[in-house]
Amino acid sequence: MSRIGLKISCFVVSVIIWVQVASTSTVEQTTSLPLRLTGVAEGLTAGGSEIPAEVKVRVQGSKLSLLTHNYFNRYIGEVRVTVSDRPAGPSFSYELDRNDVFTDLEVVGIQPPVRLRVKLDNLVQRMLPVHVRTSGALPAEVGMLAPMTVAPDSVMVTGPERFFPPSGMVSTEAVDLGRRRESGQESASLMLPHEHLKMASKDVQVRFQVATLEERTLANIPVIPLVDAGQPEVGVSPPVVDVMVRGVADSVRSLRADRIIVTVPVGDLARGVHVVAGQADLPPWLTLIGLDPAQFQVVVGDLEPVKADSLRNGTENPVE
Repeated sequence: MSRIGLKISCFVVSVIIWVQVASTSTVEQTTSLPLRLTGVAEGLTAGGSEIPAEVKVRVQGSKLSLLTHNYFNRYIGEVRVTVSDRPAGPSFSYELDRNDVFTDLEVVGIQPPVRLRVKLDNLVQRMLPVHVRTSGALPAEVGMLAPMTVAPDSVMVTGPERFFPPSGMVSTEAVDLGRRRESGQESASLMLPHEHLKMASKDVQVRFQVATLEERTLANIPVIPLVDAGQPEVGVSPPVVDVMVRGVADSVRSLRADRIIVTVPVGDLARGVHVVAGQADLPPWLTLIGLDPAQFQVVVGDLEPVKADSLRNGTENPVE
């Protein structure tokens, strides 16, 4: 027999002898066994409970079994806690003991002692709408043609009912508007509402439609007094106003004067002369820059109004 063959034979024999000794030798040691909750009723979950994944258990058994478990993750048993008689409700505590350990080895005890805090909750699945969070503002020279859209606009969320967000929606990470000067889309990550919830999607596509802004002044828009029923005759001076607006260039250029309504709230003002600020009702895609004049003389009853130019030029104080 060659020298190499002799060495191999000796090694094989020594391994066989070691395995025989290890399989018959009894040792006591602490090992980690997985913890499993059993008997959870359908529609319930223990998610979010204070339950460790493994528990340290003191056992006696063959040296070979424990070595293969510790180093090769061989299954030798587990710790089981049954909650089949528990409904959804307040949390409860449970201290593990040796009777909860299921193994062919001899159980000495659980060291150190372990107390669980378990709460069974309703397992819920909900489609939650996606809210796009933004940071910064669009550059001054551009504006939104339409509200941002997101696809998908909702996402399936699963988990314990108590961890669902009060807002009833899922938010994206902040989308920066500061450098957006043209239309397009970008991916945005979804923020997990709670660590014990699961989402079917991790991100969404946010679409933008932006365009260059332009300013325009629409002259001689009629001013309408808003009067309560039964009030005396009301006069407004001046009867027309210039309205300055800002919006998307193409839309602003085609804007008709009848899309803008300017009113002064008279209500139940007493007879006399009053100064009231004007209010403009605009299409939602417009921004009001200002009114000229910003205030109007309102005459309630049969009084001679102050000249309209006095409000524009500030040359005469209106009478209260």
